[in-house]
Amino acid sequence: MNRAEITLTVPYDKTFRMDIREKVDGFFHEKEIMPPVSYEALEEYASELIMLHQWHEQYRAFVMVCSGNAIWRKVVGSVPFNRRIFLLPQCLKHSSNCKAVEDELGLLCRECGNCSISGLLREAENLGYVALVTEGTTITTRLIESGKVDAVIGVGCMDVLQKMFKSVTKYSIPSIGIPLITCGCKDTISDAEWIKEELYFQIEDSTTRLLNLNHLRNKTSAIFGEEQLNRMLGQAKTQAEKIAQTSLLTGGQRLRPLLTVLAYEAFSDQPDAQVMNRLALSVECFHKASLIHDDIEDNDETRYGKETIHAQYGIPVAINTGDLLIGEGYRLITETDLSPDIILNCLKVTSTGHSTLAIGQGTELLNDIHFHIPNLEEIINIFKNKTAAAFKVSLLLGATAAGANEAALKKLECFSNNIGIAYQIKDDLQDYKDHQGNIDLKKPSILLSLLLEMLTEAEKASLKEAFIHNHQETITTLFSNYLVHQETEDLLKVYIEKAKKSLEDFQNIGLKLALHEILGKIFNDYL
Repeated sequence: MNRAEITLTVPYDKTFRMDIREKVDGFFHEKEIMPPVSYEALEEYASELIMLHQWHEQYRAFVMVCSGNAIWRKVVGSVPFNRRIFLLPQCLKHSSNCKAVEDELGLLCRECGNCSISGLLREAENLGYVALVTEGTTITTRLIESGKVDAVIGVGCMDVLQKMFKSVTKYSIPSIGIPLITCGCKDTISDAEWIKEELYFQIEDSTTRLLNLNHLRNKTSAIFGEEQLNRMLGQAKTQAEKIAQTSLLTGGQRLRPLLTVLAYEAFSDQPDAQVMNRLALSVECFHKASLIHDDIEDNDETRYGKETIHAQYGIPVAINTGDLLIGEGYRLITETDLSPDIILNCLKVTSTGHSTLAIGQGTELLNDIHFHIPNLEEIINIFKNKTAAAFKVSLLLGATAAGANEAALKKLECFSNNIGIAYQIKDDLQDYKDHQGNIDLKKPSILLSLLLEMLTEAEKASLKEAFIHNHQETITTLFSNYLVHQETEDLLKVYIEKAKKSLEDFQNIGLKLALHEILGKIFNDYL
């Protein structure tokens, strides 16, 4: 069913409205479904419920809203009131008597008492909510992206609730939607009792401990200061050590150490800052070492807008710097206060990751030597070995150190494979866009591999000839003729969905939602 075709009809009779809500809540209480869920999944649940209770099809959208609420309620209830945002629509105001004015955030209520807005706002704010009367979802999206709120309770018509659903789903923000009883964008009516019920709902449940991505990102960034590095690595005494430590302070999003911090915090009952900081720094040591070696192999002169290490000091020094960082990474793990058996497992995770990455990189380098364009299966394997390995080490290291069980580790491994492949596809696609259809023919690219799959034998020979002799125009024409750009986007979306699905049965709700939020931020343009 097309989303645009679904209109929201809310039962006007309160008893019937309550009956639907109670039956939906009971249905999901038995199923114990963990969020997030897709729009399509909500449609399927609504179909099942409508058939089960013989409700009229006109209530499909209402049943979908109630289903989403039932799935999210426990998580929203575990979020402190001061970390929630409460949204009311402007259409609740009394259009002829309203004395409020508007600013960039929405309606500034004057508490004239002519509508229900002032009372609801006062109750929400007294509890500690960030409360707004606004139209659309721009402000909400901005607050969500800023990391200032952990849950949303919104009141609105179906159009607003759909937009809110899209926004909160992209970043997997816990949310409750309460539909207006009457719509029409003017002098609408709400169910005040229902709104208050959701506003006041709160539970304490250790199994629904959430992770604030913004807070943990700041905590991760704080590791990479000169003073912190000196404490953990020791004061740099030689020039070699100074070059290595400077590389750790230079550039990068710190995504990989953030993943380590997330996984460690998610599975640890009592996180140890000393352990967490060393694990995060070890992952960044490994990552920066791989970049230094990559820059040599690709003959790149700049990174983060600065000269690469081999451009500054020569290839031998750069190789040595990478090797030193790898050694420091392993040393940091062994110097944590973890038990010997857990340290052993952590070393197994990182050493396996190193071997896998080297296999992927080695395959790529040998392809370059032989001017071999890998087919789709071959390049996906390269991405899985080379790019996904870094995600895998980051997540599994933190989770292993915190004592995660084997089932959780396998789920994280599957997620890492899919997000790693998606990440590299996005990188290749962005490179193609940035260079307006031209790509670096020295490197393997998912676009070339996809193109190879679609060509006739004669065209394959032409492509390989153009690839060997660097005939960009021939390749660009083939890209255009076969709509390779669109095919690549479609494949990217497949792997984003695979990453999401790999977390479906993941039992750690805090890490699950944080990883969904990371997916939303990395692949924002494709969701």
